[in-house]
Amino acid sequence: MSELEQKPEPATTATPAVEEAALVQPGENDAEAPRSGRGLAWLALLLGLGALGGGYGLWTQLEQQRAAALHENQVLHTRLEQLTAQQQDVAARLGQASSTLEQLRSDTQLLNDALEKMNERLGRDRHAWVLAEADYLLQMANRRLLLEHDVAGAMAAMTAADQRLAFLNDPLLTKVRALLSEELQALRALPRLDVDGITLELGALSKGVDNLVLAGVAREEAGTAAVAEEGGGWRGFARTLWADIRSLVVIRRHDAGNLPLTTPDQRLLLRQNLRLKLETARLSLLRGHAQAYRAALLEADGWVERFYDAASPATVGMREALGRLAAIEIAPELPAIDQSLHALREVSARLERSARS
Repeated sequence: MSELEQKPEPATTATPAVEEAALVQPGENDAEAPRSGRGLAWLALLLGLGALGGGYGLWTQLEQQRAAALHENQVLHTRLEQLTAQQQDVAARLGQASSTLEQLRSDTQLLNDALEKMNERLGRDRHAWVLAEADYLLQMANRRLLLEHDVAGAMAAMTAADQRLAFLNDPLLTKVRALLSEELQALRALPRLDVDGITLELGALSKGVDNLVLAGVAREEAGTAAVAEEGGGWRGFARTLWADIRSLVVIRRHDAGNLPLTTPDQRLLLRQNLRLKLETARLSLLRGHAQAYRAALLEADGWVERFYDAASPATVGMREALGRLAAIEIAPELPAIDQSLHALREVSARLERSARS
């Protein structure tokens, strides 16, 4: 009995230690839980502040880009108004040229009337009539060359005058015909200008403005196409998702001299400005204004180089054509062709004095 009563005592003494250990463990877990919760709260706060700062920086950058785009849009509008005023000025000058041409036609009619009266006065004097015809033709040659820069027309009139003088076979006209030959040779030495061909090429360039690719646009489209080609499988899906996330924020860097053309209206204004420059070059060509013609083409070439993709075949072809056309001398220095006319009038005056005496 005494041994049986003494055996359970070790078990009863061990039980309080186990229970004390069990009571101590929950207390330690409760002490670690608050520290973990505070760490998560600080992490969430830092993430929120970082997102807020990034959003404010992005908003500031977008506002700056928008302000710059509005400013450049105003600059382009102002430039378009200037070009429109220049075009109106060119149109006014063309109107004045038309008036001058009409005056020339009126003068021609007066000369024809004068020749008819001269023919009536001279009667059957064929010699004086031929001299008057040659005089009229040489006058027309000088007008065509000096006022209209029509080298071919002037040469045709001078050739006809020489043929009429050759018909008379008069030794007094030898000096006149010699001067006439020298003047014709000087006109033949001038470079031939294909006005119709240049005008057609300028029209083709104006139509080709729509085929030009803006700088930066081609690279963005190529990047999108590359992502699309890599699609397929979970890796392709991941690349597409990452490309979509990156497309939410696009940061473009431009050189100091380039203007960011981000809206369709700005791109349309640029195309219209290029067409206006090409039209100015065409009108200057028809008027024979070499300086205005070359300045318009060089400015158009500068815009193409500045705003459009230099690697695009359309841009390369446009710039080559503009450079070639700008190098053409549309108004070479014209020689004087009035010496033969003065010599012919001296002979005519001498013959008239001889006839009176």
